[in-house]
Amino acid sequence: MLAQWLALSGIIARGRGDSEKTERYCTEALLTLPEKRYGQRLVCLSTLANLAVANGDLWRARVLNRDALELAQRVANPLFEALAHYDRARVLQARGEILRALDEVRRGQQRLKGLSTVRLYAVRARLTLYEGYLLTLRLQVDQGRVLLLAGLAEARACRDISVLIGHCVIATMEGCAGRFAEAFAELAEVERLMHIWDVPPIYYLAMVTLVKCELWLLQGRMDLAEAWLLRLTQAYNGEPGAAAPECHPQLPQHIELQRAVLDRLQGDDVASEQRLQALERHAREVGAPLLGLIAMTQQIGLLLSQTRRDEARELLLRSLQSAAGGALIPFKTLLGEHSQWLHEQLLQLPSCKVREALLEELPASCTPTPEPAHDSDCLSVRELGVLHLIAQGCSNQEISEQLFISLHTVKTHASHINSKLGVERRTQAVARAKVLGLLG
Repeated sequence: MLAQWLALSGIIARGRGDSEKTERYCTEALLTLPEKRYGQRLVCLSTLANLAVANGDLWRARVLNRDALELAQRVANPLFEALAHYDRARVLQARGEILRALDEVRRGQQRLKGLSTVRLYAVRARLTLYEGYLLTLRLQVDQGRVLLLAGLAEARACRDISVLIGHCVIATMEGCAGRFAEAFAELAEVERLMHIWDVPPIYYLAMVTLVKCELWLLQGRMDLAEAWLLRLTQAYNGEPGAAAPECHPQLPQHIELQRAVLDRLQGDDVASEQRLQALERHAREVGAPLLGLIAMTQQIGLLLSQTRRDEARELLLRSLQSAAGGALIPFKTLLGEHSQWLHEQLLQLPSCKVREALLEELPASCTPTPEPAHDSDCLSVRELGVLHLIAQGCSNQEISEQLFISLHTVKTHASHINSKLGVERRTQAVARAKVLGLLG
């Protein structure tokens, strides 16, 4: 009876973000639970593995995953085997092994083949959702969306909290496509479900808020993003910080990634670069190359905006090595905003799977435009929008009102436009853009 109480208390402590109690209770439960209580033993192993990811101990998480899978196989329970494969996929994803994570998800799905297709299973929903998410990391957005929607339908019918992953991933996809109303609607829906199901806010609120911050930054609503990123930082990166939520064990690091974006948008390139370098070092220390890859590709964009091309090239070479596990989405901004530079660099490198995959994405990610005499990078979609309004004679205040972004953001975009076009004044930027055919 005590062992069962310990197991339950450890799981509850994980939900509350209490790392110390989670570790203590689950470890004691594993020592005292009888072998026949394999279900509770598996859940304790799963909980400890998730906590290990949150603590940056990916090697320990891997060992715990292996123990869980061996136990599930010994008792020949397909549901628990599938759950163990799901947990293993999550650890592989955190390590940047996207292709291996996809294989792991599909092994889990294979274990469920003999089960009824009519009956609903939360673990099947989780596997479907996670396969969709992993495909988006491979830039297979359309395939990923189909699976995300299918997984959402089953998870919702099971009242499984994994709907959080599906709605947040779709919201991010919509935001990146500029469909902000649809993105916020996804987040509103998942919050509504959490309220109906009476899920404590600590399970979902931080993850939803972080996605909102990402959307606000895309919109240029920096005041809102800054205020909420500060709150998230105090909660998860302060002393003492709460453990990351189960659905997003690397949330503290992703808060820092968004703060680096905020720093750059506010014109503090030095702070942004320092934050990204610290994240890259942390990723190397804990063996989390995907986190490091995201930090590196953000740094590359920063370096290119400062015409530090030699440093950017060196960082690109390291990024390609970190992407060997199959993650392509960290390169999305480079594919869109610095496509010509990226294309030139990739052509100079020896063939490898990552290089070939990125070259295939380039034609679909941008439309070739004449290169400026200063060898500048392509303007982003938002910068082109600002440039068009400048050409129409709009003031900074008018541009701010029309695009629903802050005045500071308008000035930042205007500065980037001048830098990329190699000019100093607005009138020169418009004239240069006309010569290059950027204004249609």
